[in-house]
Amino acid sequence: MTPKKSKQPIRDFLYRTLSSTGVLVSSLVISSAALFFYSRAAFGFIRHESSSLKSDFSLRLFFYVGLMIVSFSGALVVDRLMHGGAWVKRMFAPPASTEDGQPDISAFTKHPAHFYVACLLMLILGWFVYDRLNDRFHAYYGAVGKHMTLLRSPAENDRLAAIEHLSSIHRPEVSELLVKRMTTGTEREKRVAAWAVGQADFASEGIVNALLATVDTPDETLRHTVFLTLARMLPHPTVDLVRRIETELRRHLGEGKVPPRRLLFAAAFLRTPEYLPLFMDFLALDDADTSVISTYALVWMAGTTQGQNRRILGALVRNLTKSERIRCMNTVALLFKAHDLGEETLSSLRREFEAKSSDFSCRPEVFSLHPENPKRDTINITRINIQGFQYNAHGPERYRERILRILARVRDDTMIPWLQRMAKNEQLPEYIRDLCRQTAEAKPVKRQQLDW
Repeated sequence: MTPKKSKQPIRDFLYRTLSSTGVLVSSLVISSAALFFYSRAAFGFIRHESSSLKSDFSLRLFFYVGLMIVSFSGALVVDRLMHGGAWVKRMFAPPASTEDGQPDISAFTKHPAHFYVACLLMLILGWFVYDRLNDRFHAYYGAVGKHMTLLRSPAENDRLAAIEHLSSIHRPEVSELLVKRMTTGTEREKRVAAWAVGQADFASEGIVNALLATVDTPDETLRHTVFLTLARMLPHPTVDLVRRIETELRRHLGEGKVPPRRLLFAAAFLRTPEYLPLFMDFLALDDADTSVISTYALVWMAGTTQGQNRRILGALVRNLTKSERIRCMNTVALLFKAHDLGEETLSSLRREFEAKSSDFSCRPEVFSLHPENPKRDTINITRINIQGFQYNAHGPERYRERILRILARVRDDTMIPWLQRMAKNEQLPEYIRDLCRQTAEAKPVKRQQLDW
């Protein structure tokens, strides 16, 4: 067979070049070294200086292009050393002619799959090698790095988003960054950082100390956010924290002002009976939000004495004569105090059930604990799990249905005639009558988990 003269000089040049073992090895070494130095510089810049996700994307894209070049070079070396350059011959060699003058196309009908397998393996191997040489950069960037870039962004909203995401990464180096933002950041950064560590329960020693050092800040929003975060994360709050929150609440009460919601929830989350007189006073304020949160706090208190428990029950019974919203929240509170209710209170509930004014719906009580966004970090205080009893209120419910829950929890034989009478009361909706019928026929509820 005699080779046919080619009319494609570029193809001939590539064939001669890629058929040289020395050239292939040299190109692999040079491209590998160049990619190594590039990755060190690019990834180091991303770790410590970059402030733009677009810059990060470009730098990482160039790295992957370089990695593909290195993988291609490595596959060519493997092809040359192990298969005599079969892939190069197939792609670039001029077709030879057979003895009868016909072109030999056998080389073009053979597909050296080993080359593509080698290229893929080189790509995977190269990714792991360069990742290890750069201190596992890819895992770092996915978990922390992109948020660190945003933290250096000139746009404040980007920095706030980064602070929130970083607060969920409980690492010592992240703790130091968040402490720095809480102490030297902008006012918004301080507020969001103080809120985020509480929402993510990131209670490292440095963060707790930074929060405690901020309780005297003149920024009221930040101060209340710090109180809330400390109440959320500290299993045993300090006496000083309890006193500071009490002083803040009494100041608002003395000025006749409605206390901020986050401050009320900070006191509620502490669950201390020391706040009982305060919350009793807040129930008297003409503000539905304050009364609802105070009712939640009274039920949520731990370690109350019998005398304190009687005071709480008395306040809840008095709530039966207030606005529809407060009466709705009151039924949630009475549900958990059901076994402490006396016959007089149960009679009041039965009369309340029969009253025409009780024909209305109750909606879940949802509040935001976020210092800026009223749609973030919400808490549904009508969805409670306390003392082994769960009450899940996701949507609107009839007020009468909530009252019936209380009565069903303490149902005994003396209540059956009343339940049977209500089951036949044509003035009540059919499904309410059906619930009364089921409650009358059911066995007494002895377990704390009540399925309704």
